[in-house]
Amino acid sequence: MANSPTGEPLLERLDRVLDAFSAADSPLTAAEISRRTGLPPATAHRLCTDMAARGWLEALPGGYMVGARLWEITNRASTTMKLTIRARPYLSDVHAVVGHHVQLGVIEDDEVLFIDRLSGRGAPEIHGGVAGRLPLHLSATGIVLLAYAPSDRRESYRRRHASAVAEDGVALTEERLEDIRRRRFCAQTGAIEPDVTGLAVPISHRNGAVMAALGVVTDDHDAATRPGTWAQMLLVAARGIQRDVSSQWISH
Repeated sequence: MANSPTGEPLLERLDRVLDAFSAADSPLTAAEISRRTGLPPATAHRLCTDMAARGWLEALPGGYMVGARLWEITNRASTTMKLTIRARPYLSDVHAVVGHHVQLGVIEDDEVLFIDRLSGRGAPEIHGGVAGRLPLHLSATGIVLLAYAPSDRRESYRRRHASAVAEDGVALTEERLEDIRRRRFCAQTGAIEPDVTGLAVPISHRNGAVMAALGVVTDDHDAATRPGTWAQMLLVAARGIQRDVSSQWISH
């Protein structure tokens, strides 16, 4: 891949352009993409034009949006999308019982990436959406994933994010993470939205490694006072996802 005059590889510049978009955005002009990425205006304009020609971006009257070509490639080949497709019936089953928000998340660096979510009418307003991210300690889904991460990764996260964890008022001690592994669920109330409870459980591979977390987010007071009852329902669904995903990968 050709480098820019500054020596930055083309792939890195393309990644910066794609990273400029968020779920909340309306179309972005090449000038706005230049501002967000720090790329020179002429470079941003040229990259946007080339990416639109290949379907990576969609050219609209008001600017550019992420194009359908990337969606097509992702749905065809991504293991994350395959997990989402396999898990969706179980998310639907849980959602039919509890309503509100049911979500699926995977760990990405120091964040939880939400790869699917079902939300009901009357559900509390919560942060982000599908393809959104949160620091691991801010959601029950993220804390479950952190609890099952290798010990050096857990310690590194606590060390690097100690001030943010303290400011957010989240307990992230090794004792708490050990208790989450023992009980196989995490419950957390009020970490982001007051009186809103998140519960999450791990989804494991056959070899025991955790691939994702399944969670609910609700303002139902029962979830805060009797989290174990809610967790049992999630664990049943998580085992179903594990069976379906494992059978698919074994058959291939």
